[in-house]
Amino acid sequence: MLPTASRILALLLVLALAPWAWPVESRDVARAFDAPATAYGPGHRGIDIAAPAGSAVLAPQEGVVRFAGPVAGRPVVSIEHAGGLVSSFEPVEPTVSAGDAVARGEQIGVLLAGHAPGSARLHLGARLHGQYVDPLDLLGVERPVLLPMGGAKAGRQARGWAVR
Repeated sequence: MLPTASRILALLLVLALAPWAWPVESRDVARAFDAPATAYGPGHRGIDIAAPAGSAVLAPQEGVVRFAGPVAGRPVVSIEHAGGLVSSFEPVEPTVSAGDAVARGEQIGVLLAGHAPGSARLHLGARLHGQYVDPLDLLGVERPVLLPMGGAKAGRQARGWAVR
């Protein structure tokens, strides 16, 4: 599913204000975002961050807790942020309740084991006006871009690549 121009603009405006804080101490992304081709198609609507069970889970940005409780037997916390953004976290034993205001970096729960077999992972999801977006973009993670080296000209093959 490709975001519309207005959603992209809204995401860029939010990012210009301040990137999100990481919700756990670890920065080890064990599984990346994989946008589905259609609203109900297969994909991975968030990222999984490897972290030890029992880790404190923190609000990535200020907001209001939209939901804290079980969804299909899994403990979930979701926070509504400014600009139409909603973050979601699982499996997290909540230390907050729906309606609570939270500050950036405030503990919202404790990571439980069980999201991935054989390891503890925090699933972080993000939606902008109801459409899933890659949380890494909100966390301010820069991605490598391949550029031609040596000023390759039209009709000539580049000899190598550099990461900007």
